[in-house]
Amino acid sequence: MPVDLRLMRYVIAVAEEGSFEAAAERLHMTQPPLSRQIRDLERELGVNLFHRRPTRLTEAGRVFVDAARRVLAEAEQAVEHTRKAAGVDHGAVRIGYTVTAAFDEMPKLFAAMRARHPGIRMEARESWDAELTAAAGDGELDVLLGRHLQVPATFLTAVLRREDFVVVVGAGHRLAGRARVRLRDLRGETLRFFPRRFAPLYHDEVLGALRSTGEDFDVWENPLPGLRNLGVSLNDSGFMLLPRSLGRQLPGGIAYLPIVDELPPIELRLSWERNPSPAATALVRTARRLARREGWSQD
Repeated sequence: MPVDLRLMRYVIAVAEEGSFEAAAERLHMTQPPLSRQIRDLERELGVNLFHRRPTRLTEAGRVFVDAARRVLAEAEQAVEHTRKAAGVDHGAVRIGYTVTAAFDEMPKLFAAMRARHPGIRMEARESWDAELTAAAGDGELDVLLGRHLQVPATFLTAVLRREDFVVVVGAGHRLAGRARVRLRDLRGETLRFFPRRFAPLYHDEVLGALRSTGEDFDVWENPLPGLRNLGVSLNDSGFMLLPRSLGRQLPGGIAYLPIVDELPPIELRLSWERNPSPAATALVRTARRLARREGWSQD
């Protein structure tokens, strides 16, 4: 039986989000019709794709998702090849990315776009969250890449990556040699952070994640903010909280420590105008493909 590509995307969304409610939000629809359409698909196939409560793939569901991803990738390639044949693979896309995406994700996305769409020019801007969202609201940017950005209402958003936080300390810190750390080991120390006005949502997410464990810390706002100035902001008694992938990119003299406590994950999100240009559409597709290839987006 033929299966609509739309239904394949629905099943993949539920698999990646881990719940029907989260998948419906990602797909910009309500949960009941999403659940109903997947139930109808399961009846037509004669198999259950998901276990319910908690939501997780069955063995048949894993086979379906793997096959659906291949089919969708081939369909996307067909569209791209058609566009290239018609000379559509050109133009420019304006992307703004935050400081936390500057070390790993943005360089990889830039390289992937150059490899897949050499005719599209990327006009990239690195800045703090508040400046990027203001620029997007003024129509100066087509796409945003960052963690917990407050994007304009006219933008769509997809999660590209979820990962754990790590504690970052100076090499001379008393805990620097540990394999991992509990937040209670840091009691009495100060969290080194940037001023909230630079990235309000990200700032609140980090502090909220810390407080969800029952721990609370004094916060020192760095007058010289930025990850390239860690040598100034960290000393033997202070610490930072960063996404795990960012901790791996830090210079010498800095140690990052996995956290034993269970904290909410930090999300990297891609946002774009609801009616994107062909160049912006190509970037969004390339970013999603990159996320799957790098293992950022998994079941």
